[in-house]
Amino acid sequence: MSGFLDRFATWIGGPPSDQPAASPAPTRPAASVLADDPRLPNASRPLIARLLQLVADIEARTQEDPVLVSALTEVRQMRDEHLPRLVASYAEIPAAHRAEIFRETGRSASYNLNQAIERMVERLETLSRSLAQDDIESFADNLRFIEHRYGSDDPLA
Repeated sequence: MSGFLDRFATWIGGPPSDQPAASPAPTRPAASVLADDPRLPNASRPLIARLLQLVADIEARTQEDPVLVSALTEVRQMRDEHLPRLVASYAEIPAAHRAEIFRETGRSASYNLNQAIERMVERLETLSRSLAQDDIESFADNLRFIEHRYGSDDPLA
């Protein structure tokens, strides 16, 4: 029987390989933008630190819940793709030409960078609040139960 299965497996996927299967890629690449990134203006560093902390917190809370995979995907995409691209595009503007951004927008390049990072932080804060809402509601339900069950001075209530 195994001869048939071996032939069938060979037909489907090619001859069996003597080499071990490659290990899967790590699920969490190292953040490519850190708060102390020298490409960042000083005013951006606390914003980046806040963003990365929110991502880490949300990752920790969603890791074990398959229902929250879209939230996990969104925060990882923000950290691993959108933030690095934003910072790189800012850093690629030669310092001597950043004034052109001001002429075009009425705001400095670093101000625009910080505004974009702040929008990302706001999104993460909103997502974090949404994730916490179920826990908050469960806690409130338990408080109401305890108050109803044990809050009355009447021992027969």
